[in-house]
Amino acid sequence: MDTISAYFIALYFRAFLALQEFAEKEPVRLRAALTSLALGLAVIFPAIDAGTAETIGAVGVVALPLLVGESARRKVTPA
Repeated sequence: MDTISAYFIALYFRAFLALQEFAEKEPVRLRAALTSLALGLAVIFPAIDAGTAETIGAVGVVALPLLVGESARRKVTPA
């Protein structure tokens, strides 16, 4: 394995861990970013209609707290 591919693999894992940490600390911001990304892709690629983009966002709203755990759900849910 050459050094360039090893560098990209290390970079991928660092980005993945940073994303996991961000999801645990800021689940609301991550949900908003993912919803905005889905809606933005609907504008760029018209094959994704607005209904599909909204469905993707809605699934993210439900699934993200479950994926990052109970602590994130407590941060999202009002006390």
